[in-house]
Amino acid sequence: MQQPCLHALKHGLSAPVGIEEPALKGDSGPSTNAESVRPFLVFGALRIEEAEIAGVEACLRSGWLGTGPRIAQFEQNFATWRGGASSRVAAANSCTAALHVSMVAAVLEPGSEVIATPLTFCTTVNAIMHAGLIPVLDDVDSVTQNIDPAAIEAAITSRMPAILPVHFAGRSCAMDKIMAIAQRHGLMVIEDCAHAIETEFRGKHVGTFGDFGFYSFYATKNVVTGEGGMILGRDEERIARALILALRGMNKDAWRRFSDKGCRHYQVWSRAASNTT
Repeated sequence: MQQPCLHALKHGLSAPVGIEEPALKGDSGPSTNAESVRPFLVFGALRIEEAEIAGVEACLRSGWLGTGPRIAQFEQNFATWRGGASSRVAAANSCTAALHVSMVAAVLEPGSEVIATPLTFCTTVNAIMHAGLIPVLDDVDSVTQNIDPAAIEAAITSRMPAILPVHFAGRSCAMDKIMAIAQRHGLMVIEDCAHAIETEFRGKHVGTFGDFGFYSFYATKNVVTGEGGMILGRDEERIARALILALRGMNKDAWRRFSDKGCRHYQVWSRAASNTT
């Protein structure tokens, strides 16, 4: 699913791009003159069609609303789209959760510093802090609005194991320079791709340069699931750890625990019965 404004611009389709402003106090009412209608690009208006509605209905009729086969298929499709294996992705209930568990799965020393950008949503910094780490906010490039690689280089200390570049407003960070800095100093790179699910840098998808990339499917994003996020990782063991963290320490979601391949039924044990035998 894409937002109508972006989809319409790309494919020439009709979209709700205009409204008529309400009358001011004292006016007799809205004018019928065409000049009173000011077209604008709709922010966060979803393109929901019959296929999406049918998909939601099928999920409701299935009787299973939690993590299960549809999420597994979504993970597989996302991994295939990114050219990787499903063992390298893990779905989360939000992009914030995806970032948080990525930071924890990276096993960074508590109290160490992570370079990030001030031009981002607050959850970027919140997730760093929730992982027991300290955010260090470097300046952005005045043209791209993304974190300045020169500022990253100048800010590096011995207490800094990771860089968290944010691909702002669909524009990629200078990943060639950032990865060169990371390799030179032995730093992890965790990419915030909440704005950049389709963005590429020199023909390569963002989120695939660093150790982790994470994506958002919030209601205002280009691909929408209502809420949700996705983690993409280079190391399968770290992704497996991220998945366990996302499931609150369990290695199987409820679908796998109670399916025919898992433990379908609880065993009821009677203390009274055992005492009589």
